[in-house]
Amino acid sequence: MLQTLERTQTFDARVLNADHAAALRALTGPSGLPLLPCLHPALEEGQIVGDYAGQEELQAAAALLPLYAEDPLPTSLRAAGYGADGQGAVLTPPVLRGDYTQLRHFLRLALRWATERYASYHVWAVLPLDIEHPATCDDICAQYLSAGLTLRGMRPMAGATQMLIFSARGLAQWRDPLRRCRLCDPALPRVLERGYAAGDFGWGKDGLELVLRPV
Repeated sequence: MLQTLERTQTFDARVLNADHAAALRALTGPSGLPLLPCLHPALEEGQIVGDYAGQEELQAAAALLPLYAEDPLPTSLRAAGYGADGQGAVLTPPVLRGDYTQLRHFLRLALRWATERYASYHVWAVLPLDIEHPATCDDICAQYLSAGLTLRGMRPMAGATQMLIFSARGLAQWRDPLRRCRLCDPALPRVLERGYAAGDFGWGKDGLELVLRPV
């Protein structure tokens, strides 16, 4: 007997508020969301989006910080020359419970919500590059890219080797790639920062493979 197995995905994403504080603390632990100084102001201002995915417990969460806010992350991006017009938002790295298979859909929803709320395509996402855990970083980077983000730059960051900076503006997919590389390629920051190329992605024999395309 042949049996076809289908994975049913229940999507229950919502903007979190103060009533979800306990669920958020249970998901994130004492450290909170990455790169977010304090959960309470973000909850009060409706800046955190989460997904229960049909479960009793919160399965994923991420924060959207306005680029014109004075939080450390938006300030550091503006100082580096990103989002100088003050429009758009910053998407923090998501916090997940276990094997969260719907991350791509969750990120797409967060990006769409940020674009609608802040009326700008200058929606940036960040991801600390953890050299000691390359597989995890590769996986989340691939989810970012497949959700419609484009890798635009790498900057030094306290507590991490580099901070990957993504933009919500996509690339022209028909352009021939300049080169292919991995996240740990030492030439990657220089190529991105000179403005020659931006990162799309593909899959190589060793996993995630960045495809640098002309901008």
